[in-house]
Amino acid sequence: MVIDHVVMLVPDAARTTDELRGEYGLGSELGAYLPLAGTRGYNVPLRPPTHLEVLAIEDRQVAEATPAGRRALACEAAGFVLFSWAVRVDDLDAVSRRLGIEVFDYTVPHGDGTLRGWRAVSGPSHLPFFIDYPNNGDRVGRWRAMYDRVGHACAPAGFSELAISGSEREMRDWLGPHDLPLRFVGGRRGIHEARIATAGGEVVIA
Repeated sequence: MVIDHVVMLVPDAARTTDELRGEYGLGSELGAYLPLAGTRGYNVPLRPPTHLEVLAIEDRQVAEATPAGRRALACEAAGFVLFSWAVRVDDLDAVSRRLGIEVFDYTVPHGDGTLRGWRAVSGPSHLPFFIDYPNNGDRVGRWRAMYDRVGHACAPAGFSELAISGSEREMRDWLGPHDLPLRFVGGRRGIHEARIATAGGEVVIA
């Protein structure tokens, strides 16, 4: 189990990624439109295939009509905060059985016979969701190529720490055994801060 990605929701994703490059040397690339939430954003590739996702609401009508979109709108109403985070697991079906939650399949066939997209097991919004990428071809290679393309100036690695608020016991029961770099803090339930290790020191996203 590893931290797969962290999602932040912002008013203007292009402006935020420009600021990330200017202040920290983090490059990014425009991502796909997400019809399940009415959002679009940029990917900041870290040590492949870990990444930071910077989203903005693009289609408010779609956002109002979908559960994920309404979560994004609630995040916007709260003042644009770190939105969610995902942990990548080797056996998502086992996680589904353990938690009694159905796997949601967002994969689609690709021309070479592989899949694109992901599968997820999700619960309450303050908890991370579990994710995998079955039959996804050379996904790590595609992220490595993106890492090279975006021209980072700081050689980012992975997430060195996430600051989380809420019940440690609930989180332990939700995740199961793990060695994720989590630190618990006070405040509203959910993710409050993400730290990224880079050659120039830690970058703090809060």
